Amino acid sequence: MSNLWSFVALALAFAAVWLALVQGPRWRLKARINARLNRRAAGDEEVARSWIFGLATWYTELAAVRGDYQEMAESLEITGRTDERIRTDYLLMCWLMPALAILFGFALTGVIWGTLVAVVAFLLPRRLIRSMAVAAEKQQNLEAIELCHMTRMLMEAGLSIERALRLASVQARPVMPMLSGRLDRFNRMMEAGADRTEALDELGRNRRILVLRNYVALMKQSSKLGARVSGSLDQIIHEAQQNERSRLKEDTNRIGAKMTIIMMVFMLPALFTLIGGPAVMSIAETLGR
Repeated sequence: MSNLWSFVALALAFAAVWLALVQGPRWRLKARINARLNRRAAGDEEVARSWIFGLATWYTELAAVRGDYQEMAESLEITGRTDERIRTDYLLMCWLMPALAILFGFALTGVIWGTLVAVVAFLLPRRLIRSMAVAAEKQQNLEAIELCHMTRMLMEAGLSIERALRLASVQARPVMPMLSGRLDRFNRMMEAGADRTEALDELGRNRRILVLRNYVALMKQSSKLGARVSGSLDQIIHEAQQNERSRLKEDTNRIGAKMTIIMMVFMLPALFTLIGGPAVMSIAETLGR
């Protein structure tokens, strides 16, 4: 009977997490649209705040978790999440879900295995977030190369920086799915009357996307000095491609080292058994006589 109640509680916990992660954003979007239709919203930046966002805001401002949150927030921001999603996802992925896993781990497996579940539940989400950030960083650096190509083509056709980026965010969305969100924020800031330099700083805010940072620095310099950017964009593209080649070579070398370890652990014992097995059997038969 206790196992039945444990499984029911586990199912309810996963249902609550699913509602918070999947249905929560949809309900917030629906509430925002209804509020704007009823003229209860003041503008595009004012959104309906949910209770979980308020809880996440309070929790992430605590001094005990501030350092961990800042590290995870930087990794979550590079994936294109907004501040609201960063706080709520951090609370859910790094604390609420591990707490549920630890609770059921101790309840179902005992103290020893429960401790192991607690360690894994605490470290695994952070490892997953860092892996997501590394993958997003690589992807957006590649997409920034395509942005440089498209910007050079559009500016050589006589378009301004604002029109080039507005057209790139609309037409190149299939080519730049992750970078298009940053371009959309740039376009919204320009439409709201923000200064071009401020909007460009927001576009290249994340320092880990190196190609985009160089692109933003070039666009800011071009807007101030009025210089042509075709040659500088070619240089940025060339340096980015060289860095990508170097990264691929390093990944290839790491794969060779990993394959060596795999061969030593799995293949060499089988090979020694295949080659030395008959000899060992012959020696054993000889000694038996």
